[in-house]
Amino acid sequence: MTLDLHALRRAAEQAAYAAGQAAMRTFGSAHDETTKSGIYDIVTEGDRASEAAILPILRAHSPYPILSEEGGGEEFESPYAWHLDPIDGTTNYANNLPHFSVSIALADRDLVPLVGVVLNPVTGELFSAARGHGATLNGRPIHVSPSAHLNQCVVATGFPTGKRTLTDNNIDAFIAVLPRVRDVRRFGSAALDLAFVAAGRFEAFWESNIHSWDVLAGLLLVTEAGGHVSDYDENTTHLYTGAQVMATNGHIHDALLLTVNNARR
Repeated sequence: MTLDLHALRRAAEQAAYAAGQAAMRTFGSAHDETTKSGIYDIVTEGDRASEAAILPILRAHSPYPILSEEGGGEEFESPYAWHLDPIDGTTNYANNLPHFSVSIALADRDLVPLVGVVLNPVTGELFSAARGHGATLNGRPIHVSPSAHLNQCVVATGFPTGKRTLTDNNIDAFIAVLPRVRDVRRFGSAALDLAFVAAGRFEAFWESNIHSWDVLAGLLLVTEAGGHVSDYDENTTHLYTGAQVMATNGHIHDALLLTVNNARR
């Protein structure tokens, strides 16, 4: 079956806008928080409202299963599936920090992303891509940064929810990278960090022990904007699941990967 990637991309964009509007209705107020896997892993009424806005739109435009951080669907045998995070950066949202996103991706059975959309509801910036058709920001083409030296680069990273107990929690890598680059940012939304790499605002993003719905849309944005993505072994075995994510402008990929891997040994 031939996919109409343009139509699916438009559906994802429509869903993202609807989700962003839903999330913004309660942004800036006191939030109803509940926990998931532990006290540091939270969900708010905004996450639930955002997901509720997305699901009917995606279901109206495609027959594919929907895998969501907040449990909006169950995986079953299908050549394609939607992977969505209704609010990526829930901790920011819960604290009324204006840096969070809606992330929606369509991927094949091997988790290779085919459509990816990341929306910042606060700024109205919509990052969008379809495989083979480039990446855009509010409809205009975007490209990765040309910077080729680590000491001229601003890079981004994050830490997994289980950082207090995980051995591979990215702290050693953060300490190793920090003195080698112009600076490191930790903004709290992997999807937006990847979108910023695609737009040339960051030269790179790396993180481990996150999920497919956090990264699939952003990874497609980076590749369609001319960047390079891999896991820590320079392949994709652990990339699309979110277990190991390295996304760069391509020019600093080897140097940053070497620094991170040396710190993990």
